[in-house]
Amino acid sequence: MKRIVLLISIFQILYCNQAKEVNIDASQSLVGLSLDLSLSEALQPDSELGPEFLAVGLGCIIWTSNDGVTWAATGGSSVLPDCTGNLYSVTYGNGLYVAVGTLSAGFDSRTNNCGLWTSPDAETWTRIPCPNSSIYSSQGNLPLRSISYGRVGGVKKFVAAGSKFGSDSSADQLYMIQSTNGKTWTVMQDIPYTDHGTANGSCFVIFHNDTLYCPQEGGSYNATLEYNPSTSTSSMSAFPSSADSLENLTYAPPNTSVYDMYSFQFFVSRANSLFVFGTRETDNIAVSSRMSTSGVWPASVAVGFGANNRPNGFANDESGNIYTFGNSCKWAYSSNQGSSWTTINTLDACGTSSSYEDWIFATYSSKLNRIVAVGDAGSIGTTGVSPTLSSDWTYLKVPGANTEITSIVSKNK
Repeated sequence: MKRIVLLISIFQILYCNQAKEVNIDASQSLVGLSLDLSLSEALQPDSELGPEFLAVGLGCIIWTSNDGVTWAATGGSSVLPDCTGNLYSVTYGNGLYVAVGTLSAGFDSRTNNCGLWTSPDAETWTRIPCPNSSIYSSQGNLPLRSISYGRVGGVKKFVAAGSKFGSDSSADQLYMIQSTNGKTWTVMQDIPYTDHGTANGSCFVIFHNDTLYCPQEGGSYNATLEYNPSTSTSSMSAFPSSADSLENLTYAPPNTSVYDMYSFQFFVSRANSLFVFGTRETDNIAVSSRMSTSGVWPASVAVGFGANNRPNGFANDESGNIYTFGNSCKWAYSSNQGSSWTTINTLDACGTSSSYEDWIFATYSSKLNRIVAVGDAGSIGTTGVSPTLSSDWTYLKVPGANTEITSIVSKNK
């Protein structure tokens, strides 16, 4: 009987760990097998830890899902130490989830209100003290609006951006911090003055071809930072002057009327193309454009999003389709790399209540071939196909988690 029990135990272990490389020998004791299994768990890479999808939102709430369909929500200061404010952005890199926002209250509560948290598994979170600027020492640190992880100047790093040090919309530096490991952070000091947007407006960090871009939130197109210390010249017009450089800041789209945009964002497709999306100031029509392989923006833009439909979130699936998610519940897709767009008027019952009007962010998991869009009132839309109809989506909410979801990340983009 003991021999039968032993064999059953071994088969159970083999079944539960068939995906693990565990050396199970018939001569080993169960103690030895247990030790092997413990070592195998300990040696799993960081990418095995944590959920596939992690979203953040107002009220320090975190949403997690392994498949994009079943979701759980948690949060508050018991999960994120000292967090009684809001989370505005999240990214994943170097085996860490990193979320940013405010310690307390909203984004307009400024001095020493920088919120920065990291976690290897989305369960145990550590608050990282934000560094203070030596130039604007009296203001300490400021709330953070966006964060991303990517390669710049040959180095992979996290970069987060916050609001301006000034008290109005005049030219002032942004509060921006960086880290190579997510644990030790420094202030990026030599940032040029950005004379567009509001005092509480920030910029949206993104990486493309070893370069960091950060278009100004609420500003016109030329309020864009570019950072690549490995290059010193660019074929693009400089803004501002090179004398005010962040090591090497030399970026602006061409100065033509079609690029007279505001509140725009960048998106990097799976084909490694850089897109710009924004709203044209002359008629409030949302437009987009794709940078050429030589690094030049074309003298034309693509339309099709409609008026007052600035895209907020972006995704690109295995089929090559590109998707945008925006204001007034609308979403759009392009099957020809952004040359033209088809707009769908609504996802789910979006717009039927004042708290549920906009889609705000989106991500794609290459591991699951699944898109997830998030937005107002804890709204989640997900699909495992290349959607062309609103009926292609499944719409979800986690009971009791009805605050705005501001950002989402997939571990496998």
